[in-house]
Formats: sequence, C-alpha cells, structure tokens
Amino acid sequence: MKSILYLHGYNGSLSPAKQAILERYGNVAAPAIAYDKPDYFKKLTDLARTADVIIGSSFGGHTAYLLSLLYDKPTLLFNPAFVTKSPAPDLGGIAIPNSKTSHTSIVLGKLDNVIMYRDNLAYVSRELGLANLRVVKVDGLGHRIPDVVFEDQVVRFWGIKF
Repeated sequence: MKSILYLHGYNGSLSPAKQAILERYGNVAAPAIAYDKPDYFKKLTDLARTADVIIGSSFGGHTAYLLSLLYDKPTLLFNPAFVTKSPAPDLGGIAIPNSKTSHTSIVLGKLDNVIMYRDNLAYVSRELGLANLRVVKVDGLGHRIPDVVFEDQVVRFWGIKF
C-alpha cells in the first residue's frame, strides 16, 4: 500500500470525504500546516522523503511541487499557487532541483479567481519543463475542488504508471 502525503491549501484541511477517497489508494498523512511560519517547509521534508506520492491543493500544491522536485516523487496538484508570492517557504540550505523524472499531474480550474487560471497556465507552460507532465484544464471549475472532481482526478492519476 502506498504512502500518500496530502498538503492542504492556506488555512485549509483535508475533508473527510477527500480523505476517504485517498485512503482507497494508501495510507494518508495530512498534517496541519501553518504556512505563515517560515519553517513549515523544513518540517515537511521528512514526511515527503518517506511518502510514495505527494498531493497538494493551492498553496499546498506549490509546496507539494517543491517537495516532489526535492525527492523526485510523483505528484498531483490542484490549482497550485505557482503565481502567489507569499507566504514564501524558507528554503535556506535546501537546494531544489529544476527537474525530476517522476510524473506530475496538474489540475487547473478555468474559473479559478484565487490563483488566476491564465497566470497559472502561463507559468506552467513557461517554467515547468518536465518530461512527465500532464496538465488538465477543467471548464466550470473554480478554486475549490468538489469531491467528484477530486475523485475523478485521483482515479486518473492512479491510472498512470509511476
């Protein structure tokens, strides 16, 4: 059974329904994260190192992406906060690679008005030169991820051989 690290968004948490979806695929660690504390990133490194898969949403998606680069882990990101400048993780002494070989799936809601869809898509297209990258653009999806969309994307992600 896989070990899954789930990183919630800013002031968020993993809902019981989404946790139940993830538990079909493995053991879930979903720590409460205070993104305003600069040391949050370093506190997550041990969990990320031992996880088989990292999943994140919004600011947790951005953090999940950095951790997946650091440890070359497969990752599923929902509306990752790539174009948000704060709060910024303290990466002092941590060298984040620019690429990885494991799979990355990014789900972007075309109606996201928190992490602007067009800005995020432009960033992904311009900055993420990953070989194993899948970008899913969802019509009618805003920033919050309904359980049905979450489940659909988790099922699709697990269908990829990683």
